[in-house]
Amino acid sequence: MHPKTLCSDFAKMGSPIVLDGDDLYIENPENIYHELERLAKSYKRRIIKHLQGDYSIKDHALYQTIDKIVDYMSGCSNKAINDWLYKDYESVDKIMTLLKMFYENGWKKFDEPVVNFETPGTDRLSQEIFDRAMSHFKGA
Repeated sequence: MHPKTLCSDFAKMGSPIVLDGDDLYIENPENIYHELERLAKSYKRRIIKHLQGDYSIKDHALYQTIDKIVDYMSGCSNKAINDWLYKDYESVDKIMTLLKMFYENGWKKFDEPVVNFETPGTDRLSQEIFDRAMSHFKGA
C-alpha cells in the first residue's frame, strides 16, 4: 500500500498521521479502529520516508514488487512470478537470501509486511531482485 494513501485515508477519518522527528503519531486515535493503527505501524518506515518527501514512484514500484514476491513465497498464487522464477534460479536464490535477511532483522510473523525489517542491505538486494524481475517482464 502506498504511504500517501494511508496518510490520506487517516486524515479523512480525522486522525492524520504526523511526523515527529524520526517517529510518527496519530492525531485523534480514538477516531480509528485499532486494526488501522496496527496497519500504520506495519508501514511505519515507508510512511516516514513519504512524510519526509523521500518516497518516489520508483521506490513504490520496487517495494510493491518485493511485497508481491514475499506474498508469493508465503503461498499466495501469482502466475507471472511463478513463471519468472521457474526460469530464473539465480533470482530464487536472491529471494531466499532476502527472506533470510528479513528474518534475521526480526520478521517472524510472515503474514505481516516486511517494511519495518528493511535495511540498507535488504534495500540493495531488493533492487537487484527488482531489476531482474523488470528485465524478465519487459523481455530484455
